[in-house]
Amino acid sequence: MNTKLIPPITASFFQACHYCFKHYSAANPLSRCANCMHVVYCGKACQIADWPVHKEFCRAYRAVERPCGAEILRLYSFVPVDPVTGVVTNSRELAGCLGEVATVILQNLEEELERQPRRDERYLVAWEPRCLACGHSEATFRMQGKRVDVLPCRDCGLSFYCSSEHWDAVKDTHQKSPCQDGRNNLSQCSMNKLSFHDVRFAQVIENENVGEFEWAPERTMTSWSSIQLINWSDFSNHLSLDYSYCSKMDREFLKALIRASSENLSMPMTILWGLEVLNTDAAWTRKHVLNIHVLGAAEKELSKSHVFEEILHRVPLVKTLKLTFIGPDLEQLTGSHPSVIPIDTCDQCSCTGRKIIHEFQPKAYHQYITDQGINFRNPDLAVAFNSVCSREHVVSWTTTYHALCHRRIPSIFTAYNREEALAEAFLFKGVGIVSHGNLAPKPNPWGSLISKIEPNGVVGFYANNAWISGAFR
Repeated sequence: MNTKLIPPITASFFQACHYCFKHYSAANPLSRCANCMHVVYCGKACQIADWPVHKEFCRAYRAVERPCGAEILRLYSFVPVDPVTGVVTNSRELAGCLGEVATVILQNLEEELERQPRRDERYLVAWEPRCLACGHSEATFRMQGKRVDVLPCRDCGLSFYCSSEHWDAVKDTHQKSPCQDGRNNLSQCSMNKLSFHDVRFAQVIENENVGEFEWAPERTMTSWSSIQLINWSDFSNHLSLDYSYCSKMDREFLKALIRASSENLSMPMTILWGLEVLNTDAAWTRKHVLNIHVLGAAEKELSKSHVFEEILHRVPLVKTLKLTFIGPDLEQLTGSHPSVIPIDTCDQCSCTGRKIIHEFQPKAYHQYITDQGINFRNPDLAVAFNSVCSREHVVSWTTTYHALCHRRIPSIFTAYNREEALAEAFLFKGVGIVSHGNLAPKPNPWGSLISKIEPNGVVGFYANNAWISGAFR
């Protein structure tokens, strides 16, 4: 593996070299590692260069595959299948099974490696090619004493089948039917191709040595304008101007730029959407100081915090944007004590005396409210991005829901996908919270356009802030 970067998901699906990340083509055939059968290379040079990093995983996976086979096949035995075709008849049951299978494999790998698997090693388990129809991989066929090739869809290359019979069973659904968590009624095959293009775009940017693509417009609007009647295409003109040096920029490249921009801009745009839909008038757009509380804040919110300036740019009458980042994970990032720092703004904002202040509170939100006591003031909006509150720290989040509800704090919660949003909405309902005006659970109009293939499964996609799971006050 190139130690500077994590291999793209396409490498896990055997569509790119695990070391140099060059994608498969007729002119660039890829060959498997003959020992573990879990990575591919475009040539001997890349395999040799990657061996010092890959060898531990290679030997470990080969060592654990047979011993954990019985437990893994037992998990598969609970998944209902058609007795004649072997096609799975309950996709939810299969998804649960594959999640458990991944857990078993990772636990065994950890014991064998005597360390936790690295992120790139976990990717090889999470996005292992599996048959769309039965969920089996080449590894699980080997556990059954069979040698079966799991082949990619010739159109997208990112979904797989183990036999012509199983391909016939799933082909039409895969290529023609609107898929789970897809956009604009796209099929899984079409969504896979979008994901593939986004991976290639990210690689182009990384190869230019500029890191992850990050962009936000530096213009300031002359007045607040509703964002309920626009969408991500509203950024097209500004992107075209900023990238005017790309003389060969075509329509598809512009679309890729918009999707890449949405990954981070989704946060400030979701905040603006929440402020607009949860307020009965536009008084909030004329406040001297706009206070936003970011709940469950972690690395993502802090590392991309510069994009929040888009709020100031769209609400020009606000003089100060105060963002209070609150969450236990902040202790590892900002220290164990609260802190406040001013943030640099663009020249236009600086010249007009407009500013951004960041405050960091390394604790759960309900604890923050308690600690503030009589000094606590409701923010203009509390937002929790991709909180996964239905799966992690459920008790703590439940206490926070009660605090939000009790103090009638305008709040927005987002989720990675529909299933997660429904689970979170169910929890809100359980503590008496009903979303305002039937706003949730629904797709977020300002969710990221970068859809990623769900790990440990054969269907499904997720995206940053893809769904609004709760919108209440």
